[in-house]
Amino acid sequence: MPRHAIPAALALFLGACATSQQSALPRYPHSPLELRQAQTRAFDHVDARHVMKAALDALQDEGYVIREANAELGLVTAVMEWQSGKPNGALRVLKWVAAVPTYGASLLVPTGNHEFSAVEANVNVTQEATGTRVRISLVSKVTERNGDVRSVQPVEDTLAYQALLARLDKAVYLQKEGL
Repeated sequence: MPRHAIPAALALFLGACATSQQSALPRYPHSPLELRQAQTRAFDHVDARHVMKAALDALQDEGYVIREANAELGLVTAVMEWQSGKPNGALRVLKWVAAVPTYGASLLVPTGNHEFSAVEANVNVTQEATGTRVRISLVSKVTERNGDVRSVQPVEDTLAYQALLARLDKAVYLQKEGL
């Protein structure tokens, strides 16, 4: 067996052992109507202005940055961004194992791209006869370091909407109580 084959085989083995993180399976609705129901909450006997302010508070409490708020249209747009990608650990090991046979050239290979993720929240507040209706839609976006968009897709996980609407419920209550 050639002298360089053992480090290469070891690097390939370590690369195969690398794990990826996967979250628990999200709960997706079965139809667009079910998704709309998961995204919507009605507040009886509450003014739209108070719900709009509560929506701003709830989004900020969750770490969103408000991009736009239009009280006349009842629209709030907010975004939460974070760096999501990590360098590839197996590729880093391979670079160092291959450094001697490649006379250090392998150390010039990048160890993976960093990705940036964002979730954009759009909140629609509508005044009705007996109260206010709120619909929240979330969109997930992943971009690479250079700004190229890798993916954009609507969030269909009902648990994400339940958590955000629960925060909105609390914020509406605090608004009504003047706290």
